Amino acid sequence: MFANPRTFRCPNCNEMINDTMTTCRYCSVTIDPGIAALVAERQEKANQAYSDASYLRNAATAMFVFLAVGLVFTFAYIGFLATFVISAVLLVRWQLRFGDLLTNDPDYGRAKRSRNIAAVLIIGAIPIGIILSPFLDLLIQTVEDLV
Repeated sequence: MFANPRTFRCPNCNEMINDTMTTCRYCSVTIDPGIAALVAERQEKANQAYSDASYLRNAATAMFVFLAVGLVFTFAYIGFLATFVISAVLLVRWQLRFGDLLTNDPDYGRAKRSRNIAAVLIIGAIPIGIILSPFLDLLIQTVEDLV
């Protein structure tokens, strides 16, 4: 029903203001409505990038939790494979949507850091979880059969 005002940083004093303001309440600089709408849209996109990167990092972390549990309970390995695929899809999606975003928002820098951590975890999951883990299961089963 009512449109929520979007926020952005004032170009002069860097304080957060909303796009309905015609002047900054902190430094009294005049705000152009067209520029305010454009900058508010970028800020909204940066906020979404941070949120999506957080989900991506959590999914990549859960992937290794499933891998660790999968060493004991083999059915958890399916959870590892599922979170591996989900993490890879989320990483590609994040990069396509937010990889070329131009903003000076510090949260976007944190989002890129979370994306990089998730990428390292995903790349590390290939040799550890996909190549090494099935052989570890086979080795553990062989040792159990000998004992």
